[in-house]
Amino acid sequence: MTHKNKSLLIMFIIYAFIIVVGVAVFILLPQLSLIYRLLVADVIMTLVTWILSLILRNASVYDPYWSVIPPAIILGVIIFLNKPAILSIILLFSGLLIWSIRLTYNWATRWTDFNEVDWRYQLMRKKSPKLYFLTNLFGIQLFPTLIVFIQLIAATKFISMSPSMNIFIWIGFILMVGAATIQFFADQQMKEFKEKHRGQKKCIEEGLWKYSRHPNYFGEITLWWGLYIMYFGSTMKFDIYLFAPMMMTALFLFVSIPWMEKKILTTRPEYKDYQQRVSMLIPFIPKEAQTSTQENS
Repeated sequence: MTHKNKSLLIMFIIYAFIIVVGVAVFILLPQLSLIYRLLVADVIMTLVTWILSLILRNASVYDPYWSVIPPAIILGVIIFLNKPAILSIILLFSGLLIWSIRLTYNWATRWTDFNEVDWRYQLMRKKSPKLYFLTNLFGIQLFPTLIVFIQLIAATKFISMSPSMNIFIWIGFILMVGAATIQFFADQQMKEFKEKHRGQKKCIEEGLWKYSRHPNYFGEITLWWGLYIMYFGSTMKFDIYLFAPMMMTALFLFVSIPWMEKKILTTRPEYKDYQQRVSMLIPFIPKEAQTSTQENS
């Protein structure tokens, strides 16, 4: 067994343990409503992940959480509510599972071992080393957990209603699958570009990256809008859960993308020209300019 495979096996055991803890917490809280039981279990699982990240001295232990835990929670909801295998529920879970498998696979193929730490986490540690254990908990782990959990409330409501199929549920499902497809091709194109220009500080401007500076993020946001549209199809009215995909969109527009682009500009000033010509998020025909090869990572 290679060193990487051993590391992946350890990570698998870690997440199996985390899920077992979550199930145990959920079972021990029968007095709470379903949503609050799920919330407490999700927070406790995040705290366990945080403690393990401190023990292993690597906040990136949390990285698979974003894609592994959501389908586990939704599967748990389906089992707990004992809902029949109707098409609408199958489509919602399938859309989420396809996204989860793709994103987890992308993480697993890129991750090396427990010595690897996300550059953003390293930057946070460098800025406030004494408070890093707290920024690790609240900024790196708990905040993303809550953002994703808010999305899953709508999914839980959807399952509890067991809606019949309609055009909005179909549209939402197609968006979810389409989002995962966009992310898959964007990641593949980035991987091929990096291999082709290994050791060079270049920027990608080919494939999907020619029309969007962050097609992978566009896919991520679209996934959660697709889930909400499926939920909308079950109620046929706008309600407070509309804020869920709006919050996810804001996270990428005002935090993730600016942070990423600031980093890129420090090593590739030519990225400035790319910013002026290519849409930040939604794929669109680029403006005319000098031909340049660019990369967003």
